Amino acid sequence: MKILLLEDETSLNEHISKYLTLKGNDVESFDDGLELLDCTNLYEYDFFIFDINVPNVNGLEILEFLRDKSIDVPVIMISALVDIEDVKKAYKLGCSDYLKKPFELAELELRMESILNQFHFTKIVELGEGYSYDLHIKQLFCNKEAVVLSKKQNEILYILIKNRGKVLSFSTISDYIYEDKMKDFHTISSHVRDIRKKIDVDLIKNVRGVGYLLK
Repeated sequence: MKILLLEDETSLNEHISKYLTLKGNDVESFDDGLELLDCTNLYEYDFFIFDINVPNVNGLEILEFLRDKSIDVPVIMISALVDIEDVKKAYKLGCSDYLKKPFELAELELRMESILNQFHFTKIVELGEGYSYDLHIKQLFCNKEAVVLSKKQNEILYILIKNRGKVLSFSTISDYIYEDKMKDFHTISSHVRDIRKKIDVDLIKNVRGVGYLLK
C-alpha cells in the first residue's frame, strides 16, 4: 500500500515512516504542506496521514483540496492539540479518523486496518474474462500474462480502476495523467478507445459530456 505522510515533528515522522515501511508499505513523507502539494501526485496514494498543524499549507487545507478533487482515499488526521472546531471541520471534510498525539504506532496501524476493511482495499482487482489488474505494480494481466499498454493508457486505466463504480470527469483524469495544466480531453478519448481495443471485456462506459466510468 502506498501511504502519504505529512508530519513536521521530525522524530515522529521518522518513527511512523519506519514502522509502516516495516509492515510492507511504501511510505512517502513530508514536513511541509506546500512542498507536499508541489512534489506529489495525490491520485497515486492509497492512504493519507496528515498532521493538522504543519508549515505553509496545513493538513485541513490539504484534506479540503483532496475532496475538491474527488480523491476519495482514507485520511487519518493527527494533532497534538485538541481543538474541537478543527476536529469538526476534519470530519465534515471527510476524514476517516482522528488521533491525538501522543499515540502508539500499533494503535495507528489498528485504526488504518479498520478503515481499510470498510473501504475494501485490495491489491489485485479482478475485471472478468481472465483480466486482472495489480494496483501495486500498475500492471494489467490477461490470464496471468502481462498486457502491454502505453504509459498514458495505463495511467487512465489505473485511476479508473482505483475509482471503480464512480464517474470520473475528463478534468479529473487530465489532472492525473498530465503534469502540466494542459486539458487535452480529445487525447484522453483517443487513449480510452485504444484501451478498449486491447481488452475484450466491455468495462469502460462513456458518460456523455462528463467523463468515464469503470463498471
